[in-house]
Amino acid sequence: MRDEFEEPQPPALKGDAEAGVAEALQRAEAAPLLAVPAGIQLLNRDFLTDAANLPDGSIDLIVADPPYGLGKDYGNDSDMRSGEDFLAWTRAWLDLAIPKLKPSGSLYIFCTWQYAPEIFVFLKSRLMMINEIIWDRRVPSMGGTTRRFTSVHDNIGYFAVSKDYYFDLDPVRIPYDAVTKKARSRKLFEGSKWLELGYNPKDVWSVSRLHRQHAERVDHPTQKPLEIVERMVLASCPPGGRVLDPFMGSGTTAVACARQKREFVGYEINESYCAIARERVSLAANPPPPVPRRSKAIIADPTAQA
Repeated sequence: MRDEFEEPQPPALKGDAEAGVAEALQRAEAAPLLAVPAGIQLLNRDFLTDAANLPDGSIDLIVADPPYGLGKDYGNDSDMRSGEDFLAWTRAWLDLAIPKLKPSGSLYIFCTWQYAPEIFVFLKSRLMMINEIIWDRRVPSMGGTTRRFTSVHDNIGYFAVSKDYYFDLDPVRIPYDAVTKKARSRKLFEGSKWLELGYNPKDVWSVSRLHRQHAERVDHPTQKPLEIVERMVLASCPPGGRVLDPFMGSGTTAVACARQKREFVGYEINESYCAIARERVSLAANPPPPVPRRSKAIIADPTAQA
């Protein structure tokens, strides 16, 4: 999701986007060998009406990127709610999702500053709050509003069922650069795990949004960077564990799970987005072989003397 002050984006599934989705559908149908791996479920269903089919206590991690209540176009009216109507809808799906978590489970929810306080207060009545993470989208300076400060971030709430929640810091540590590591390599720190493996990511994540020319970008208006979601999966879902995404969109969480050997179940009401997700997951699980580099041919000079 993006804030209203970010660089304008074309509506979802219009014009070129429709053509891109059609191509994704055709490629998915024409490439049966690119199968979705076992343990990855991509469901073209509404989580709110299908949640009863998912057993309670079966999920290690929920990664939720729901509509923000800002009127975005997802090819349907799913983001047309606002105000108390939006908050009531949010509470309804959270009430369905939370029981799916194991006692060691946790939840990340993307949201916008307009509704984050109310959503977090509601979640704190059901779960234990671990962090509020600020995603700095690295939006360049480009004018914007003149009546307040321009918003260039998303809020992410991180909650857990209990104090015994699963969390593994090591896979998401950020390595020190050579200069910093050398500066901290005093005798006192020799052999320190944090110095060798890297430091704990802070609660401000500065990761560029997926602009139109980004190699990762697909035909979805509010696609999240894989780097962010993969950090959540690695830190908060044990190897072989199961992740739930109630609003799958273009399938970024599914891709992260396919890459990191976690099971996944995702719900998405837009059939075209499901097709994009299936293609992305298939490619993540079955990457094409690298193209061999061609060496430059040495052309002999016919006039040269032997």
